[in-house]
Amino acid sequence: MIRTITQLVVIGLMGLNISAHPRAQGATDPWYGLQPKPQNFDEPKVFTGTFQIQLPKGWHLAPGHTNTIFSIVEHTKKWETLGSITLEYYSLPDKVDPAVMAGVADRERKEVESHELSGKQFSSAVKSGRVGPLVLVQYDRPGLSGSDDHVAQYSIPVGQTMYRLICIAPTASVEKYRPVFAHVAASFQPAKGGS
Repeated sequence: MIRTITQLVVIGLMGLNISAHPRAQGATDPWYGLQPKPQNFDEPKVFTGTFQIQLPKGWHLAPGHTNTIFSIVEHTKKWETLGSITLEYYSLPDKVDPAVMAGVADRERKEVESHELSGKQFSSAVKSGRVGPLVLVQYDRPGLSGSDDHVAQYSIPVGQTMYRLICIAPTASVEKYRPVFAHVAASFQPAKGGS
């Protein structure tokens, strides 16, 4: 009886970790949450009529190709590498059951590791998202400027589509970009009338 109650309490606490609301920046999760006063972001943009997202002001938007919806890069001086954000998608055979998100996180990390042969310090975690649980994969890799870049990939399942929001910044200045990436990821949600 006590064991059953303990199991129910643990399950209940796990359920609290997967709430449907993004946290305000400064709350317990520095990698996922809306900033309380997002004055450095444009109004939410609706893409392809299916989702909306808020992007940083002054960054340059570029169209995508194949499974890439768009890329956006910070305005830089010549040959300087700063922040970038890319949104990709692919179709899933079925909707992702929230109960298997730990397995999805492991699979997403292993897939990234198999493509990023020079990457290091790989990690993955399940986060509470606006549209349900999502996966955050992080790692460092050699950057174009000769120093390392930090990559934060948010894998967000929505219906039978997996969106991957890939955020990259120089590792040495990742603390500057973390609230930007956290806000962009937390602002992602289906558009009204979208899936």
